[in-house]
Amino acid sequence: MKIAIPSEGKTLDSMINDRYARAEFIIIYDTDKEEIIEIIENDTSEAHGKGPKVSQMLVNKGIKVLITQSVGKNAFDVLKAANIEIYLSKKDNIKDVIQNYKNGNLIKIENATN
Repeated sequence: MKIAIPSEGKTLDSMINDRYARAEFIIIYDTDKEEIIEIIENDTSEAHGKGPKVSQMLVNKGIKVLITQSVGKNAFDVLKAANIEIYLSKKDNIKDVIQNYKNGNLIKIENATN
């Protein structure tokens, strides 16, 4: 299963980025293969409407889960319409975020956080 995590870097040791659609990178991790399968270098220069665009890109890539620290309403609406589950994580490295997800330690959200 493919999960997406906004990141400050390109490795599992990188920290989760607290700004989902404006993160420098989005790591796509395959829980079946237990490896990073793609690193998206996110263009953060757009002033408005970035959340829905990034969310639609994740939908197109077949993402099933997004793990983030926050998600806006417009991005949330796109993700929920595509049945992508959204989980909240505290500030941590990507490796521990993934482990917390696997262990069921993250909170699934049903509403936008901001």
